[in-house]
Amino acid sequence: MTYRFHVHRTKPAYRLVTADGAGFPDGGNLEDWRFTRARERADTNPDVARLVDETGYCLFKIGLSFDEIA
Repeated sequence: MTYRFHVHRTKPAYRLVTADGAGFPDGGNLEDWRFTRARERADTNPDVARLVDETGYCLFKIGLSFDEIA
């Protein structure tokens, strides 16, 4: 399986991963996201792949601080 990686256009810390050939996730707006690369399952973090397989997408943030978790 191939996974598609996207970066949010106005909030580039946010990343979205979807399965190649799947529709765009409900609640998301395709125009808000820029496709950056495709990766095979072997080159995708197992937790990311599992979430895409289970829910249809994985949404995460690069550079999350501990303050945001608290």
